[in-house]
Amino acid sequence: MKAIFNIMIALFFASQVGAKDLPYCHDENYPFIVISKDTLRNIPSFEDQEYYSTSASVIFKVNRTDIRQDDPFLKIYRNEILPRINGGHLQLRKVFVRGAASPEGPYENNRRLGRERTRALLRELQRGLEHQYIKTETETSSVTEDYGYLCILMDKAHDADYDKVKRIYDECEGNELCCKKKLMAAEGGKLWNRLLKDYFPQLRAARVVLWFSEPDAEHAPMKVMEMDEIKRLEKKSNDFGIEELNIEWTPAPLKLPRRHLIAVRTNLLHDLFYMPQFGWANATNIQLEYYPLNGHYTYNVGMTWGTHRHWHCQEFFQVRDFQLEARRYFKGGGDFTGLYAGAYAQGNKYGIGLSTQKGWQGEGGGAGLTIGYVMPINRKGSLRLEFMAAAGFYMTLFDPYVYGNPITGTVDGYYYYNYLGSASEFKKRNHTFSWFGPTNLGVQVTYDIIYRRRPHHL
Repeated sequence: MKAIFNIMIALFFASQVGAKDLPYCHDENYPFIVISKDTLRNIPSFEDQEYYSTSASVIFKVNRTDIRQDDPFLKIYRNEILPRINGGHLQLRKVFVRGAASPEGPYENNRRLGRERTRALLRELQRGLEHQYIKTETETSSVTEDYGYLCILMDKAHDADYDKVKRIYDECEGNELCCKKKLMAAEGGKLWNRLLKDYFPQLRAARVVLWFSEPDAEHAPMKVMEMDEIKRLEKKSNDFGIEELNIEWTPAPLKLPRRHLIAVRTNLLHDLFYMPQFGWANATNIQLEYYPLNGHYTYNVGMTWGTHRHWHCQEFFQVRDFQLEARRYFKGGGDFTGLYAGAYAQGNKYGIGLSTQKGWQGEGGGAGLTIGYVMPINRKGSLRLEFMAAAGFYMTLFDPYVYGNPITGTVDGYYYYNYLGSASEFKKRNHTFSWFGPTNLGVQVTYDIIYRRRPHHL
């Protein structure tokens, strides 16, 4: 990936030789990257239509202002762009950031979301910059409810309702409260509900354009007079109700996010197990899952330990089960959530008694496949809920036992193997049982207990 990016940057520089009459140019593969040679006068200025078509987007969840650390843009920025800046190959001159909210929800809350999303993206861009702090400018803004971009998206998609929405937008002259009221009333709310599903997720975003110059084009610090001249050259548009923000550019050393290394898990169905003819037979289930830095695979070791002895009625539930599992998460990227499939192997030892005449003692083992789904249930993602099922082959060697002497019928306070043959011919574990089918179900809770810092190059 890095080699490809370096080639693209080199090709872009080469393209500048034949295009010296242009003030700046967008990279062909990364439109949000702008590079120019003249650091003093040719600062790019974008009409809103151009800004939306070239900027990179960071999408947010509903009513959230935190950025996922596996966001595609952040990966490109950290892995490809930031090393080029810190290595002196690119000079970051200006950052354009615009946060926005989608129209559902209270208007004042959407105003807050637009502002906070701008700040959140700017903070991510500032992390890890090693020099060139003072020379970098920012142009920050927010959009409370982005009806202008909604029209652009619908026009691009050739949506049949584009004219209807655009007409409302024009009639309201960009007034967001007016647009919201009329769109919610259109077609008895059917249009609004469709827009909510088809377009609003793309409006919950912060967008960025990065302007770079070549390092060797920098000959002298910028002067106040030249900065005034630059500001006069910039054209700022308010066509879409954009609120200009004044956020100071104060880069801080990169604080790399922590990554989970080991998590502890328990299966609630084991913890709260109920056995017919016995009653509650909860067994402590503890699992540890190891997470590599990246990729799809994790590794899991687990144990179930249950000890219940009802001596007064000769009922017992004692189990020691150990399991190893390897999982492959389909999502990839080191996130380790969502759908997964795995393979497991297990071994156990047990003693189960349901009455004076029904008891079994033995050992068993098996192997099979698992499938499950993992989803975070707290904001940081450190606490997760999982649903899983397993199927495979299981075989056990066992002996039945009874309370009291099975030959004489004497209840002498001892337990005996349920065997009536010759004592000289008795062999332990003379019974077998095999099973092929479902072997486990789980509603599991996982919590990260050991972390490590994520290396910068990943």
